[in-house]
Amino acid sequence: MRPAVTGGRVPRPNRETVMSLTVLEPPAVEPLTIGELKLFLKIDDDAEDQLIADIARTARRHVEDVTGKLMITQRWRIRRDAWPPSGRLALPFGPVQSLDEVVVTGPSGPGAVDPAHFVLDGVSAPPRLAYAQGSLPEPAVPVAGISLDVTVGFGDPADVPDPILQALRLLTGHWLENRGLISVGHEVAVLPRMVEALLGPFTTRRL
Repeated sequence: MRPAVTGGRVPRPNRETVMSLTVLEPPAVEPLTIGELKLFLKIDDDAEDQLIADIARTARRHVEDVTGKLMITQRWRIRRDAWPPSGRLALPFGPVQSLDEVVVTGPSGPGAVDPAHFVLDGVSAPPRLAYAQGSLPEPAVPVAGISLDVTVGFGDPADVPDPILQALRLLTGHWLENRGLISVGHEVAVLPRMVEALLGPFTTRRL
């Protein structure tokens, strides 16, 4: 079962137990502008600008879903019931720029845990988080007792790898030409082979 998501759509997580995922700060921009997409698609008029924007946004979210890689910097909250037995937590998406806040609900209520007590490997696939100060603080409630705020994404549009941007251009064009294949904002069909090939090196194996 996929986790509950508040405020935005999120890439499919690995099979670590994730209670819920909430977007705190969505990406400020899309990785490709409408002008850049129209230049690639050889479209001169403005009649379908909104449609192109909608399809491009859906394509971006789908690429993020497939790869487990978020393109533009954004902040998310990950809520969990418990820590994994190993003490090493595989995060549901990357690349993770920083661990910003950790809150564990103890017997007296929510309490902050210093993020500096954790070791973050934000670029592995999947990214990993480990506690470096002895025993992990355990939650005193049965559900959603752990909250992790993270900053995720490659960065600005210029930081997104070129193969991912090219896959996004191709997928946007493919869906624009075959717009009956998708319903904007909903699940979408299979990827064209060229798009799959471009995304292959960036796709995180699901645990």
